[in-house]
Amino acid sequence: MSRIFVAAAFAALTLIVIVSPALADKIDGTWCSPAGKTMTIMGRRITTPGGNRLIGNYTRHTFNYDIPADEPGAGGRVWAEQLNEQTIAVTNYAGEEREAGPRELWSRCEAVS
Repeated sequence: MSRIFVAAAFAALTLIVIVSPALADKIDGTWCSPAGKTMTIMGRRITTPGGNRLIGNYTRHTFNYDIPADEPGAGGRVWAEQLNEQTIAVTNYAGEEREAGPRELWSRCEAVS
């Protein structure tokens, strides 16, 4: 009887995993800073906090881009790394040496209905 129970439990768990929606296990999406700034990453494309649309360097869990001339920190680089489904760490690298600024935690923006 216990073998049947184990087999049934395994089959049920397998079915649940197969039919469950996949988690958004990637950095793509719209992110909000604690200060109210937003950026949207979709593959290699980004809409920056200053509203510029650029092509950046994308991996499934990281994104970086050079800050455009009309935004604060121009000439520096922004690096975003996904920590979990809801959080990314954003670091600005400024100056010729590209010294790291403080690391800031951003969250996925809440959907507005």
